Amino acid sequence: MKNSNKIQIKGLTKYYGSARGIEDLNLDVKSGEIFGFLGPNGAGKSTTIRCIMNILLPTKGKIQINGGTVKRTNSEIYKKVGYIPEAGTLPEHYTSNDFLNYVESMRGVPSPRRQELVKRFKLPLKKKIGELSKGNKQKISIISAFMHEPDVLILDEPTSGLDPLLQQETYELILKSQSNGSTIFFSSHNLAEVQRICSRVGIVKDGFLIDVVDVDKLNTEVSRVLDVSLNNPDENKLNTLGKNLLQFDGTNVRILVQHSDSIVKFLEILLPMEPTELSFPPASLEHYFMHFYEDTQDSEV
Repeated sequence: MKNSNKIQIKGLTKYYGSARGIEDLNLDVKSGEIFGFLGPNGAGKSTTIRCIMNILLPTKGKIQINGGTVKRTNSEIYKKVGYIPEAGTLPEHYTSNDFLNYVESMRGVPSPRRQELVKRFKLPLKKKIGELSKGNKQKISIISAFMHEPDVLILDEPTSGLDPLLQQETYELILKSQSNGSTIFFSSHNLAEVQRICSRVGIVKDGFLIDVVDVDKLNTEVSRVLDVSLNNPDENKLNTLGKNLLQFDGTNVRILVQHSDSIVKFLEILLPMEPTELSFPPASLEHYFMHFYEDTQDSEV
């Protein structure tokens, strides 16, 4: 039976001396899905991606892409992989065209979408990379990752440095690649874009995978926030909400509504206080994510 997972990670552990990068990560990315990978700086995202791309050697564990095991002697599996590194360093003395030629020659496979993508992203080909803006450098990374129609895409902050229009172009490119059969591993700090295009999301904290959430189930299984402006607030009654009362500043109230709660019970308390405005948006991946990170400070690992 054919394996339906394009990326398989088993027991991945990477230490930098005594500092933990990632520990005992077990993860499967299904064929044809866009899998989001979230965590603050230092959580282990980039360490994981560099191990997937064979840039770092794991302390222990096993990674497979397209059924091939990632190891120093197995570079063939990367011919059908596209990669956008976070804040990647490009050779500044090359022109854009020189760099795309170099990537193409290193892969040893055709790049049927190269010209189309150069035109689509309006990439200046003759300028030295060192003379380009951050946005144009990111365009080079995007084009080099997608131009050979890869089976698997490993994208680390792919829209970094792009204006909103180019971000939209990149989303469309990712979704089109998925519809053509590509599998995408997508890391980003932009939670809204992750919720927009990913089907599942893994959340890492302090080097450990702490949850995998199905984005489609956010509305039915994840807490939501109710914001209400009150004309006649009653602080004593609001205090009966206990831990559900997230914020009260005199007239505005923010209430946590668990997926198992009925909003009716909150409205019964609030209606005598004469609500003037009410907002109850769909569940947010950002809110769910921040639940795990309320006390987390950024680091440099």
